[in-house]
Amino acid sequence: MKEGTPIRLGLCLAAYGSTGLRGALAEAVGHGPLCLDLPTDTTLGLVDADRCLDDTDYRDEVAGVLADVATDWPVTCVSNSRDAQLLLGPHGPHTDRVLRGTAEDKRAHALRCAVGSIRIAQRLGAPMVRLLVGCPDFARWLSWWGSDVSWADNVAEFFTRAEPVLRAAREAGVTVLLEPHPKQIVYDRSSVDLLFAAAAEWAEVLALCIDPANLAATGHDPVASVAGWRTRLAAVHAKDLQRWSGPGQPPGKGWSRYGPQPPIRFRALGLGTLDWPAIVSMLIDEGFSGVLYAEHEDVLLPRQQGIEQTLNVLRSLLPTSGGEGRTW
Repeated sequence: MKEGTPIRLGLCLAAYGSTGLRGALAEAVGHGPLCLDLPTDTTLGLVDADRCLDDTDYRDEVAGVLADVATDWPVTCVSNSRDAQLLLGPHGPHTDRVLRGTAEDKRAHALRCAVGSIRIAQRLGAPMVRLLVGCPDFARWLSWWGSDVSWADNVAEFFTRAEPVLRAAREAGVTVLLEPHPKQIVYDRSSVDLLFAAAAEWAEVLALCIDPANLAATGHDPVASVAGWRTRLAAVHAKDLQRWSGPGQPPGKGWSRYGPQPPIRFRALGLGTLDWPAIVSMLIDEGFSGVLYAEHEDVLLPRQQGIEQTLNVLRSLLPTSGGEGRTW
């Protein structure tokens, strides 16, 4: 933790997918010590959420590797973005690379992995699990003449499908973080408000992780994206954003679309268009006391360079002690 601010810096280990947990930690330790977001996606090869469900020896093995390689690096969040997506869907070919099978097969896999993520979080003493749980029907973004179907129907299905996950989190003393994203049950402030308005029974179990770049990619103000959440905001992801406004497809690697908006790609901090000094200042003004995680998704830089770039920017923006204020 930096003296002078309660904000801690962290690192999302998803950038080290396919290296194995021990290899990922060996690469990462040069950047820290930092708080860790530990991914459990079965497709990443770091920690296997499915094994974490019932295999206590495996959970102990993961804890042992962390204690051996990453001393003084607390796991403050366990995450699952791909397996958990199958909880709400889509359940067609979009998600076959995670698991082939029926919708029921995919939901069962997502449930096992979500609860497995909670169990490894409990074993590691991590207070939070970040789950990207998918969305049942993206067409509910739109209103249809003669129909009363709305996004509230997606929210209702979330609580039906996620009830075993939320119950497991409550029993484990773990908070479930949802992250607004175009592929998710929450994708902007209004959809978040709708979900939390229906979440009275689970109010102490649910919180938010905000990624300003993901929200800016669909036209939202990245500075405002971290404001006004009060205690709901538990974590923030840090990466930068480029948007393409020219004709046709942009040149180069890493461009994608989040819908009908112009192409975007993610960069290390300082290499895109987001006003990260203003974002960090807003977090300080809001009294944010969670973890600000560097999330490397820059395809133009090797990960060690990109992560160091992002962390250097963040470190330059966080106060190291209380400010003296104006002295004249």
